[in-house]
Amino acid sequence: MSWLVVLRPVREEMPFEPTEEESRIVSAHYEYLKQLRADGRLVLAGPSALPGDTLGLGIFDQDDRAEVEAIVADDPAVTGGIMTAEIRPYRISVR
Repeated sequence: MSWLVVLRPVREEMPFEPTEEESRIVSAHYEYLKQLRADGRLVLAGPSALPGDTLGLGIFDQDDRAEVEAIVADDPAVTGGIMTAEIRPYRISVR
């Protein structure tokens, strides 16, 4: 099963005017995602390309929701309190 994770910043301006601490956390978040991809747990991730949009998405191939919840719970952006995450079941139709 696949899962869609929708990330949104807690502070709407954060993606455009990050504080020093937010920048540090975003860097750790990016490294975390790269490691998940290298481990084969993350299919893809990235932010919306719409100007002014603050939405970020990740697609995960995991057996159950609990696995994705654990991944999200360990994400530096979530643990650092700068992003919230919503998890949805997702069906990849074309690879």
